[in-house]
Amino acid sequence: MPEKHNKILSSKNWAPHTHQALNAVIAAYGNQNSSFDPADPPYVVFDFDNTSAIMDIEDTLMLYMLLHLDYRLTPDQFHAILTDGLENVGATEATLLDKTNPLATIGNIADDIKSAYAWLYDNYEGFLQGGTLSLEEAKKTSYYEEFAAKIRLFYTVINGDFKRKAGYPWMTYLFAQRTSEDLRQLAYQSISYWLQYGKFERVTLTSPAELPSKAGVIVSHYDTGLAFPTELKELYHVLKANDIVVYVISASPVDVVQVAATHPDFGYGLDNEHVIGMYYNKDENGLIQPCMEPGKNITKGPGKTAVITEQLMPKHNEKQPLMLFGDSTGDYDMMVELQDAKLCVLFNRYMNDDTQKLAREAFRTIEDANPRIVLQGRDENKGSLRPSEKTILLGTQEEVLIHEA
Repeated sequence: MPEKHNKILSSKNWAPHTHQALNAVIAAYGNQNSSFDPADPPYVVFDFDNTSAIMDIEDTLMLYMLLHLDYRLTPDQFHAILTDGLENVGATEATLLDKTNPLATIGNIADDIKSAYAWLYDNYEGFLQGGTLSLEEAKKTSYYEEFAAKIRLFYTVINGDFKRKAGYPWMTYLFAQRTSEDLRQLAYQSISYWLQYGKFERVTLTSPAELPSKAGVIVSHYDTGLAFPTELKELYHVLKANDIVVYVISASPVDVVQVAATHPDFGYGLDNEHVIGMYYNKDENGLIQPCMEPGKNITKGPGKTAVITEQLMPKHNEKQPLMLFGDSTGDYDMMVELQDAKLCVLFNRYMNDDTQKLAREAFRTIEDANPRIVLQGRDENKGSLRPSEKTILLGTQEEVLIHEA
């Protein structure tokens, strides 16, 4: 017998106005409605990171790999992957990863990462190069401190501020030399680790002053924790119980987001065909290569909209999604361009970007019975939604709503 799920979304920690709007759209367009056509069902599109989940499964995977020194790259491969596809790695102001440090160029930091990694590669037993240090012993060395602080800064700033050539959009190069199945196993281990971690906090990394380096001392940060809110998992199932088709389009690697959204241990209940992410090239042996699969869209911003218009709408009689769910500027384009969507749910991260235009519209229409855009707050210290449009950011106790124009 297939598992039974409610057709009405329970209130739990939803903001009341958001909860009401969701149930209203589900009732009006799902199979509860007499005009529902099972041959032509409506569909919805979710982002995953910081929308379906709290925190980012790609980012936490990168941290898992760092904390466990789980790489399959030689030092030369590591260095090549860090700099491959970047327009410029020279010693200029434009390539500084730390604007307060004139030595912190992409090139210098990549060289420092390679040097520290080379030492770890030779001395940590897990790399199978004759090293004898255990993981915990390796992590107590200045070489690990150097590697960790600088790879974290590199990942954070490159992902946020620098452009790669076409086909080289993100730092998932570090998955090179794995098969898709290897990456799926790694993703499962990482997600399980962080879901059980239980702490949401900011950790500071500082490279050691005593270790000779080209870039000098670097300070970087990472945020711990991952949560798959009960409210989101229930929403997925309520939508499906109403015969509303659910898709995920994520800028995380496709294998990683498919594990998160489809594995029975995690509760979302999708299948791989309804989960779209970043696709990468593979060689003749099935090993992941450090570049995108040709012809695939970058699944954020206008690229996410293109996936909907080019891949999903043709499957649904050219209809736009019924609802859209997102949290960041990577979701802004679809919410603005796809005006036929009956409801857009913006998870409030209080980011000073284009999403604040949507947040202000949601605030203006907070009393409307049929709003097009609603906000959903969260508590980043607890990894949970809040029954409010207001969010409490990590490391603070203050409720915040909208950045003023």
